[in-house]
Amino acid sequence: MIIQHIKLKNYRQYRDVTISLGAKVPDKNIIVIEGTTGAGKTTILNALTWCLYGKELHIRKGQEGLPILNTLTCSQLKVGDTTEIEVEIQFVTNDENKKYKIKRTAKVRKTQNGKFEQINDPYFSNQPDGSKLEMFLQEGRDMGYISDPIRAIQRIFPEQIHEYFFFDGERLDDYFSKEAGESIKEAVFRISQLTLLERLVKHLDSTRTELFRHSKDLTPKVEELEEKKLELCNSLDKTNEELKKQIETKKEAERNRKELQKALMNISPEGIKNLTIEREKIEKEISQLEKELKEENKSRTTHLIESAPAIFAFEAIEKTTNILSTRKDAGDIPPNFKRSFLEKLLKEGICICGTDISTENIHRKKIEQLLQNCDEITNISEELIELNGELRRLRENVFHFDETRRKYADKINKIEEQIKEKNVRLSEIGEKIKNVDIEEVRRKEEEYEEFNEEIEKAAQKIGELQSKIEGINAKIKDVELDLKKELEKESKLQKLKKINSFCEQALNIANRVRNEIMDETRSEVEALTKEKFFEIIPKERTYTDIKIDNTYNFLVLDQQGTQALGTLSAGEREVLALSFIGALNIVSGVDVPIVIDTPLARIDTVPRENIAKIIPQHFRNTQVILLVTSAEYTPPIRKALFHSIWREYKLKFKEYDEGSECEVVPYDG
Repeated sequence: MIIQHIKLKNYRQYRDVTISLGAKVPDKNIIVIEGTTGAGKTTILNALTWCLYGKELHIRKGQEGLPILNTLTCSQLKVGDTTEIEVEIQFVTNDENKKYKIKRTAKVRKTQNGKFEQINDPYFSNQPDGSKLEMFLQEGRDMGYISDPIRAIQRIFPEQIHEYFFFDGERLDDYFSKEAGESIKEAVFRISQLTLLERLVKHLDSTRTELFRHSKDLTPKVEELEEKKLELCNSLDKTNEELKKQIETKKEAERNRKELQKALMNISPEGIKNLTIEREKIEKEISQLEKELKEENKSRTTHLIESAPAIFAFEAIEKTTNILSTRKDAGDIPPNFKRSFLEKLLKEGICICGTDISTENIHRKKIEQLLQNCDEITNISEELIELNGELRRLRENVFHFDETRRKYADKINKIEEQIKEKNVRLSEIGEKIKNVDIEEVRRKEEEYEEFNEEIEKAAQKIGELQSKIEGINAKIKDVELDLKKELEKESKLQKLKKINSFCEQALNIANRVRNEIMDETRSEVEALTKEKFFEIIPKERTYTDIKIDNTYNFLVLDQQGTQALGTLSAGEREVLALSFIGALNIVSGVDVPIVIDTPLARIDTVPRENIAKIIPQHFRNTQVILLVTSAEYTPPIRKALFHSIWREYKLKFKEYDEGSECEVVPYDG
């Protein structure tokens, strides 16, 4: 899919602008639009989402309240005058067989206080927000009007995965935050197109609940249990919502803290700047250590749980192994033949050598004598041999239990001591920065500490909510078990049991299919991310593998097989993030352009050139629109992209006493 043009009329910084993006040209898939901060780069991104979904999904903090109507247009209107805000997107399929045009228009009126209000005219509007959405399709020379534009847009540009083709480059690092696993899991879920299956699961569960609720044959106990389950499910939904809010609060505080860190580095003397760099490094190290500590504690707990039964049953294990050893030494295990084998010969009346033993004769008596002397244990000799091996393994585990426990304890104590030492150093750095004789530095450091407190409180709350969710899930399982037992007591509920059984089977199948699709998609995304990353970062340098584990966290393994994500440079993280985005884009199967706002903002000079070279490779056969600042789009970056560039534009922002506007002009170098 290729965007041919974007028209903006009276939309924020743009009064009347058409950005022509051209047609498909082999190996020319890059469009560059350069502008200073605030000129209107992110506005282009928001114009796309407003036109498609009626939402500005990339509004920067502090810009939420700014008017959507161009300020210059607003100032030139008289009170009571009306005008229109309009964004139009025209795009064509790669085979150029179909051309689409989407246009969203909003009518506005200037008010007495000099501002404006949107007019919700039922004869004009066809959308809930008062805007008018139109979509046209041209096939050959025939142009047709699409009667249901929302459904058509969702099919071409699915809103639920929009962030994987329209995204903010400054947030690429969010994929590797502490809560990255949930974000990646959600991304895999969305591109797996599992929404319909998820609705099926919810529908089956709600149908099952309604059947219980309205059945006249239910016992009071069953009704009580169903009500309890419903209450717990509602509580679980609320707790999950609260957890999402706390995670977002923590992410926001971390983003703000990072911004303050950058500000401190820019305004501080060299010594303080070095301290802020050291603090950022220590915080990353602490984060990695905390993760290692969590894994070690988990492993120790697993070891304790697995060892406990053998320790409690050690006396019985010893006694059993001694008995088995005695029988083995006596030659009973393994036996020469099994009792069941002799019984079979007598029953069939013929020996394995072919001798007839169906009647009383010397040969039959010989086998009967063997049977009489044969121990019952011979029938289970293979199982006893296997049991003896397993019991010996358990004995060995018990003998080495203390040694293994001490190893875990030593490692955990060592990690805790490292965390403690690094936290002490963080406190020292904080005190040094706070006591410096620069008012702005002290003020920002105090704000930094406030964000630290906010992050800590949110982290504690997240832990509490996660524990609460585990408790609620455990209670739901208990209620479901009691409900199942109650249903089994009542013969009159047999029909309901069948319905319940069917729903449970259907739910299990649906959940299994969902998990299988998720695993397949995760594996495919993992493989493509790895392939794209190692195209740029050779394996033999430092890293050997990239994985997305079962909890959907990234694992970047070094040559020792150790998790090295925290040690990636900013440039390497950017390569990894772009590789991940490229993989998601391929797996999603959605043929749409990629729009990246400030793709290189956080990267130092040297890695920028390497990343600029890989963007055309990562998004082959896909139109890529880069919204860049002049600080990003340096001559070396332009040179790195030059052979893949189809169009170059520059944003010229003009301010007047009455307002402002932005023009889009050809890039003049």
